[in-house]
Amino acid sequence: MKFNDMHVHTSSSPDADLPAVELCGMALEAGVETIGFVAHVDLHPSDYCYNGFSESDYLEELDLAESSGVRVLRGLEVGEPHIFMDKAESLFTESRYDFITGALHWIEDGLILDEAPFLHGDHREIVEKYYRETLKIVQYSSINILAHMGIFRRGMTRAGLAVDFDETILFPSLIREIFATMIHRGIALEVNTSGLRRPEKTTYPTAGVLRLYAELGGRRITLGSDTHKQENAFFGLSSGNSLIRSCGFTDYGIFVRSEYASCPLLGN
Repeated sequence: MKFNDMHVHTSSSPDADLPAVELCGMALEAGVETIGFVAHVDLHPSDYCYNGFSESDYLEELDLAESSGVRVLRGLEVGEPHIFMDKAESLFTESRYDFITGALHWIEDGLILDEAPFLHGDHREIVEKYYRETLKIVQYSSINILAHMGIFRRGMTRAGLAVDFDETILFPSLIREIFATMIHRGIALEVNTSGLRRPEKTTYPTAGVLRLYAELGGRRITLGSDTHKQENAFFGLSSGNSLIRSCGFTDYGIFVRSEYASCPLLGN
């Protein structure tokens, strides 16, 4: 049995540097049989990847990877889709993709992956704003997967703040509303392992958040490494698999032509 990684960036994203064909070769060695590729479609004017998406270049890159022996799924990561989806949809043809992932990187003009918002603002208020914006994403955006829920921990860690709190206790009704909306709309929750290779040493979301999702009846889960570079390619998939299993799930999934397909977790 092998892993499915549903969050892998290619050199078609300005902040990544490996072509899809090379990633597929590395995947064969890493025990990854399915890659859900995503290109950044970021339209916040201050974002590093702003206007960096070319559909023709991206699809050509994925076409070259089709014969690699790894199953290639075509996806996009749209930043702040509740704000920018209309403009984003003018840049791509939805029928050409297997799935769309929605991500929250910015709250107004603050990049929550960086320390600045947390150095100059009340961190609890920022976290609450993050989840209120996340609720808007799952309420109003046409997405299949919610990416890296809780990634604000990256910015908090950089600001020297503790990140071992449980937001399901701080904002229980808000988190529950997010999950109820996702379950109703069929949006999958991504378990993103990129935080395991960073100082915060946690997945996004954390185990406590994932357990609440399970308790509320959430069943759609994807696993993603958020690969951008060779040194972190497919990092943490085994740990993510174990975490998902420990939280009560027996399977995780992929999206093919916008349809969720479940796959058994390793060890089941």
